[in-house]
Amino acid sequence: MTATPPPGFGEPSGPADAARASAGGSAGDSAVRSEPRFPWQLGLSVLAWVVLGALLVVSALSTSSTTSGADQGSIDKIQGTLGTSAVATHNSSHPTLLLLVGMVVLLMALLLLIGQGWARHVLAVLGVIAVILFALGGRWEAVIAFAALVVGAVALLAPSVNRYLSS
Repeated sequence: MTATPPPGFGEPSGPADAARASAGGSAGDSAVRSEPRFPWQLGLSVLAWVVLGALLVVSALSTSSTTSGADQGSIDKIQGTLGTSAVATHNSSHPTLLLLVGMVVLLMALLLLIGQGWARHVLAVLGVIAVILFALGGRWEAVIAFAALVVGAVALLAPSVNRYLSS
């Protein structure tokens, strides 16, 4: 049972269709079609990784050697009332390590942007390390780092990103 298409179906209807029909399968047309487009998910992922790297660098540069700007009298009063464990008097963050991880994250994001697919694996590991470093220091940046890690890693799971990075 074969059916014939209705009249006018599949026939060129305008100048663009006529040009496409006359070009057929030329080599120039197939070269344009085989070039993969830059997926928006990759751009979103790179943006998330840049946010994470910038957060690490800014946190490392803004880490002060004092506890939180509180004077010693206030610290002694709170520790006398609530105990010595109520106020942390040491800085548990490692600014040099935060700066190093931040710079490597920014470098890997740049490599991912130019199409180096292997950088996505390194970025995932560095993202987990960044979240752990922020969480160990008890810093609020851990929440933003975790959100950037999730957005950056999940966006890389799109099939279009995989095709783009493997080509």
